[in-house]
Amino acid sequence: MTNKNLKNIAKIIKKSSSVAIFGHTEPDFDALGSALGLKYALMLCGKRADFISTGRSTEVAKNIFGEDFATKKFDASNYDLYIIVDTPAPSRCEHPEVFNENTNSILLDHHKLNGLTAKYNYVNTDKSACAEIVLDILEIGHFKINKQVATCLYAGLSTDTGSFINSNTNANSFLSAYKLIKYGANTAEFNEKYYRSVTEKEIKIKQFVYNNFKLQDGIASCSITQEDIKQLKATKRDFSQISSELIKFEQTKVALSVVEKEPNQFYFSFRSKNGYPVRDIAEMFGGGGHLYACAGNIVDKKASSQAIAKKIVKAVKNKFNQKD
Repeated sequence: MTNKNLKNIAKIIKKSSSVAIFGHTEPDFDALGSALGLKYALMLCGKRADFISTGRSTEVAKNIFGEDFATKKFDASNYDLYIIVDTPAPSRCEHPEVFNENTNSILLDHHKLNGLTAKYNYVNTDKSACAEIVLDILEIGHFKINKQVATCLYAGLSTDTGSFINSNTNANSFLSAYKLIKYGANTAEFNEKYYRSVTEKEIKIKQFVYNNFKLQDGIASCSITQEDIKQLKATKRDFSQISSELIKFEQTKVALSVVEKEPNQFYFSFRSKNGYPVRDIAEMFGGGGHLYACAGNIVDKKASSQAIAKKIVKAVKNKFNQKD
């Protein structure tokens, strides 16, 4: 069922004693910040709360959130409530089986849903980040918000708005940022670690991307194989921001990255500029997200990352008629 009453959702959370919290696969900082902000707030009121994520964390995430913020193993019987944040599609959920109308489950999102639902669903596409929805619930439910909780939520809000310059930024974005700063969010430390810090490996990865991307008809694309990842001594997560880099080029209208995560498994990510919405294209390939920032996973036993990138680029060209 769709429940637009956050007060009722806050009551359901308050009644729980042990909560499993999920974000999407390849979690960005909104998924991480929303999940961890909620986790630490629930722990403050004596609940067991775990963020479930089996993927490897990026060095940037470890630097900001610490080494052991995620629980790798999940046993559904250990929890009486399941919450998923910032995840519209089953293909981007590690345990979609626990999210349905027969489980005590909650979905919180600011994306248009693409097949994933829980027993209680709150979706508000006017919110610029899922972290804003978590903040609303914590305030409505009178949960304690300390410096750690506020900083996590600020990380989600800041990154999903591109430090408040993306098209999804609105007046409420700044109001939420104001509230989080009042709650003690350490914005200076976060900004220093996220926006003003880069490792040698990140520089090498950016150099690889700049040397290997293709730009045609306003579409910048880059495909990464497992061999590329191995040669750069990187992980698949180290390539999560490629499309965000490619969209910065003046000529780029749509940016696409395709990463070979495992044999036959690929992760694609879109970023695009105003007037070039790409969410419907992501949905064609089983993904979802914002109008101008979305992603998804593809399983194909016969394809390569280059072939998948070519197929997606063709879909982009068909939609925009090679507009440039």
